[in-house]
Amino acid sequence: MQKTVIRTLLINANRDQYVQMAKLLDAVAVSDYEMTWCADYAYALEAMLAPIHDIILLDYEHAPDVCEELLRSASTHGCTTPILCLTAKVNPELDRAAIKAGAADYLVKDRLDIASIERTIRYAIDRKRAETELARLAHYDSLTGIPNRLLFNDRLDRALQRAERGDTPFALLYVDLDGFKSVNDTHGHDVGDKLVQGIAARLNQCIRRTDSVARIGGDEFTVLLEKVNSTNDTITIAQKIIDVIAEPFNINGQQMHVGSSIGIAVYPEAGRDATTLLKHADMAMYEAKATQGSNYRFFTAKMSSEAVDQNRMDIELRAAINNDELAMYFQPRVSLRTGKIVGVEALLRWAHPERGMLLPKDFISTARQVGLMVPMGYWVLNRLCSYINQMDDMGIAPLRISMNVSQEQFIAPNFVSTIESILSSSNVAGNRFEFELAESDIVANLAVIADDMTVLEKQGIRFALDDFGTGFSSLPQLQRLPITTLKLDSSHVQKVTTDDDSANVVRAMIYLAHGLELKVVAEGVETEEQKAFLIENRCDHLQGFFYSEPLTFDEFTRLLNSEGATSRRSYLSVVDK
Repeated sequence: MQKTVIRTLLINANRDQYVQMAKLLDAVAVSDYEMTWCADYAYALEAMLAPIHDIILLDYEHAPDVCEELLRSASTHGCTTPILCLTAKVNPELDRAAIKAGAADYLVKDRLDIASIERTIRYAIDRKRAETELARLAHYDSLTGIPNRLLFNDRLDRALQRAERGDTPFALLYVDLDGFKSVNDTHGHDVGDKLVQGIAARLNQCIRRTDSVARIGGDEFTVLLEKVNSTNDTITIAQKIIDVIAEPFNINGQQMHVGSSIGIAVYPEAGRDATTLLKHADMAMYEAKATQGSNYRFFTAKMSSEAVDQNRMDIELRAAINNDELAMYFQPRVSLRTGKIVGVEALLRWAHPERGMLLPKDFISTARQVGLMVPMGYWVLNRLCSYINQMDDMGIAPLRISMNVSQEQFIAPNFVSTIESILSSSNVAGNRFEFELAESDIVANLAVIADDMTVLEKQGIRFALDDFGTGFSSLPQLQRLPITTLKLDSSHVQKVTTDDDSANVVRAMIYLAHGLELKVVAEGVETEEQKAFLIENRCDHLQGFFYSEPLTFDEFTRLLNSEGATSRRSYLSVVDK
């Protein structure tokens, strides 16, 4: 059996003792020792830090003060080689000082024999390897092998210390993958893990030797760019990261594609401490994610002001849910063939105690970022069930109510069972609802939501594709889902009489939707001319200020009652016409 080679560094000024140690180690039968001798303590630290030794023997007797400083310096500079101190006699005080300064153990020179030195060296090496492995597990991501959040925080703190001493400013990049969840849900976690490993490897290729990459979450990474001389340096690396991540990954013979959104916080403009820099890089990342495609964004003073506003709104919005400040408004959906109300869309409003009635555009972004979309969605469903029961008690013929369902709610755990529980406890049938899903949300989560949509369809719930024409879905994709209605986005509808391109787009979408046997609802109709265009092109339903602005529940029920008994009896017969 081949012997283990143990590379040994002896730091000792006495040649006779070096020769004696060499003979002693040469006599160890289980291992071969390759001895390197450093006789000058002035060069000892350099030799100790060289990553070529398995064990260091430091003669502590020669100059205890010098040796103690050597031990401290070696520890400060990250020496990973175990150090054994050699002493003339047993000295408990020296023992404690040496171990405290960083020694692994010590040996008494007068008592050295083959067995004791071999055993002590072997134990010191094994213990150091175990400590190194534990440190690695604590500081490195087990999946990718790159630094984890703990080690990243340490490196960020060190970068801050260097920057405060006047070194070149640095930049912190927060990298979030776009489309990773879809890959994970569609192809499984094994494929997702391999994709994360590939991302980590590519990120390492993008950075310089002075920089570092860390994985701090499932699909979240940070990049620390040190010695950044200009904004262009940061932009170059950010764009390189975007480009390399966008290249396809071949995993198990399949092509995988993901994008990335990068938030950038530069010291000191974006903050002077780790917590602030991380928060601002995260905010900038969300700004990048709000745009279509892979992008990067720098944190700005404007974002800082918005952060303060968002934090205040976060607190107020949580209170609004508890204080019943949210309100539902109702906008009728009208048949272009009969002129009758055939349905209604429920619209969320916030009766803010100081700012008045707020539209969703004023608070949905905050709700999304602070994780309130799911509880808000269930609040809406519960409130609508209550209103449905009130309309039934009033003798109003059943109408199907449309409500927006966010992707956060749809992909949340137990979504289907929670919907079923709310309907059951309210004694409301599923056929009283239509769930509207944004086109972009469907595209991003197609594989995840298809099965749940099928289950809910069996409960009587219908589905509408909201804002059709603003995203990138294809009609063959839609055929896989139980969608019955397409809602044309108001941005197209309101220009059908003034813009030929919009008119052509609306005509085409109505034609294609009818080819798939889907109903078409035009949103945002405001003029007689727009209505006439829609009738001419066989659009099914309209919704907008032309017929009615959003109404409170009391106003809406009065509108229904004002249509008379004959009209009310027609609601069920025309609801799907």
